[in-house]
Amino acid sequence: MDTLRKMKPEAKKKIKLIDYTKIRFSPEFEFELPAKTDADKLIERGKTLNGWKIKADYSLTNGVELSPKNSNHLYYNDDSLMQIKEVLALLRVYRAKALPSCGLHLHINVKNLSNKQILTIIKEWVARQKYVIKRFKVSKERLESTCKLLPKTEIHKLTEKTICNFRNNAMESIVNYSYLDQKYFSLNCSHLPINDYQTIEFRCFSGSANYREIKEAIYFILHFIQESLERE
Repeated sequence: MDTLRKMKPEAKKKIKLIDYTKIRFSPEFEFELPAKTDADKLIERGKTLNGWKIKADYSLTNGVELSPKNSNHLYYNDDSLMQIKEVLALLRVYRAKALPSCGLHLHINVKNLSNKQILTIIKEWVARQKYVIKRFKVSKERLESTCKLLPKTEIHKLTEKTICNFRNNAMESIVNYSYLDQKYFSLNCSHLPINDYQTIEFRCFSGSANYREIKEAIYFILHFIQESLERE
């Protein structure tokens, strides 16, 4: 704080502070239900969850996927965290479990970010993805199938212009960056285009019904975005 007081006004203006509680996010939860549990009943029951949707997950035997509806803007605050608690409480009633193949996916809304900011986030993620995977103990099964590592060598060649073209649906411009349009990487960029969700999706976290684990993953990603943009 003393350092900030001593700085000249023009120097202070150059410090870009990001409030992580203002970053809009959307979690996706995957769960397997017991064989005798009717997934359709849970999906019907889920209609009572204000702002959330439940649908079948056909990658699982008797699975469901839960996520906020498009108009449900989640931020890191008491209201959003309480919504997640309510979702988990409903899942416990139906004895849902997160299998090793299940994931916790976190979409970050980047609609209002510049191409340079998005590029910075992607490159920061590539530099740290192995650390994150180790810290959060991502299963080998998921690393080999649904959340593969982004290619470090190729990402270094990525430019703001390529990001811009991709966001504006100039698909021919990403012929050498096919991973941008592929889903099953630790960071899924395929929803970036303006006619899509305009999000980046962090897919590497393992599924969990534990509120504290979910909260930790969300907090980690929001701070990761914050730190990336402040260094940009």
